[in-house]
Amino acid sequence: MSIGDDELDRRHAASQRVAYRVLAAGSPGGRTFELERGVQGSVVPVLPDRSLFNAVLFGDREPLLAGLEELGRRYEEAGIRAWTVWTRPGDTETPRALRAAGHAHDGEPMLMAASLEEIALEPRIELTLGRPGDWTALARCNDAAYGVDPGSFERALAGIDDPAARAYVALDGGEPVAAAGTIVHDGDVWFLFVATVPRAQRRGLASELMRHALREARAEGARTTSLEASAQGEPVYARMGYRSLGRLGMWERRKA
Repeated sequence: MSIGDDELDRRHAASQRVAYRVLAAGSPGGRTFELERGVQGSVVPVLPDRSLFNAVLFGDREPLLAGLEELGRRYEEAGIRAWTVWTRPGDTETPRALRAAGHAHDGEPMLMAASLEEIALEPRIELTLGRPGDWTALARCNDAAYGVDPGSFERALAGIDDPAARAYVALDGGEPVAAAGTIVHDGDVWFLFVATVPRAQRRGLASELMRHALREARAEGARTTSLEASAQGEPVYARMGYRSLGRLGMWERRKA
């Protein structure tokens, strides 16, 4: 039986919260903190200008808005110059309040999710897999693919060591060319940092890595999968069987 959109949304929110704790714990000097009623902030000091890593998640709007001043103080004390607040699909009031408080709209990735029975998991191409759990190789693929700040992914991700987190890498000529990370929480497989280096793109390597990861997780009891898709990634994930559940919001506060 297919799992409903509301349940998929709930599972994604829970997985995202766990993922940020894992990412912060694996970064040098990184940590998470909690304010009242479920407001969670992550701090990644090695990337003080990358708000994607220094992010706030929340449940109820009221404690988030009441805690904005405290959040700003904590990030400033940690030397973080840019941080963001994630908002859920369909929430229009929180973005309005964040804009009024000085946050800028910085992105709206698509929340995509599916039950594993909705995704065709049979292998389509042959992969040469790298060493399991090689977060350094995954980070280098992302650095090569996105190139925003050379070496930034490696600085932030190379120390991840958590049983909930897995890194998958495809090799070409012995070199890592595609990567996908997962956080498995409560039966949900949450993907992060899916990337292919420029010379290996359009060969289906990242999608095949995802299918490999999903087969592995399904064998261990996982039932759903979720992720945040860029505009470029949306059609790729849709072809795999992911459903679009609405746009998330990223509301950044950046020190001038």
